[in-house]
Amino acid sequence: MDAALSEDNNSGGVVDSITIARNDRYRDADYTVNASTSGTVVALTSGQVVYIQSAAVLTGGTASGVGYYTYTGSGTLTGVNTALNYSGGITSGFLFQGVAYGSQPAVTFVFYQTRNTTTPIPASGDYRVLFAKTVPANSGLVDCSDVMPQLAVPMPTAGNTSGLGAGAPLRNKGIYLERGDRIYVGVFAEGPNISGYNPGAHIYAQGGFF
Repeated sequence: MDAALSEDNNSGGVVDSITIARNDRYRDADYTVNASTSGTVVALTSGQVVYIQSAAVLTGGTASGVGYYTYTGSGTLTGVNTALNYSGGITSGFLFQGVAYGSQPAVTFVFYQTRNTTTPIPASGDYRVLFAKTVPANSGLVDCSDVMPQLAVPMPTAGNTSGLGAGAPLRNKGIYLERGDRIYVGVFAEGPNISGYNPGAHIYAQGGFF
């Protein structure tokens, strides 16, 4: 999304549609417990998934044996992976998701625009946040039109639309780009996405140059 074509008559453009699509169908487990990983120290945050591949190595026990467990506690749970009690029904416990399970956590993407730089620096004034969009849990595709910036466009003086008075501007959604402007996308680090969103996502945008 870089409005930097070489033609003299191209001074920028506008992006009027952005869609986010996850790369993965389901989220992989954050930790796997088996004979090879036995004794590993883990730190779990709410929403992370543990796959118990072998219940025989556990000393803390499980609610339902082999399978996928989602940590439901409100704080960080740290300990040896085989010594944790993978049980449900308590505040700091786990929710058993089944032997064959896949889950996509909610993830928030943040869009920001830069000008005259390809290496934006915080507090330097060369970039600004445009909007943030959350992809809900277990949802693979979202449209960003509802949170994109509003653009004012002229309205015919003789026209009235949905109660707007004559001459009042219509409100459209889009992003203006001058030559050399860029739009970057990042993952808001929170909960299960504290280190980014490993499965990744595709960002689709459409618009035009002027």
